[in-house]
Amino acid sequence: MSVDLAKVDQLRERIHCSYEEARNALEATGGDVVAALARLEQSHPRSIPPDTLAVTAELVEDVIRLLEAGPIRGVRIRLGGRILKEIPIEATAVGAILIGLLATLAARFTIELIRDRKEE
Repeated sequence: MSVDLAKVDQLRERIHCSYEEARNALEATGGDVVAALARLEQSHPRSIPPDTLAVTAELVEDVIRLLEAGPIRGVRIRLGGRILKEIPIEATAVGAILIGLLATLAARFTIELIRDRKEE
């Protein structure tokens, strides 16, 4: 049976598996994506993907560095040379985590932490 690459990609997006595993599941289910998903779920217990663990470890390190550097009075979000948003805050642990998450997710943006008036 010929397996459609788009279906293989659908399976791989939803369940972290190899191309071979996705192809085998589709072949076993006659190309039925939902049945193949159910089959793969049984053989792949839910777990955190390895890349998520690496990002989480980096995020924790970033948060620790932020907290050790002293108080933050604001966050400035830039796209190129343009300031999109400036948010005044006092960095607590929650604020630092949110800042780290924003920085991780917003790869195209520049996130600046404002510590005092000299940096502006």
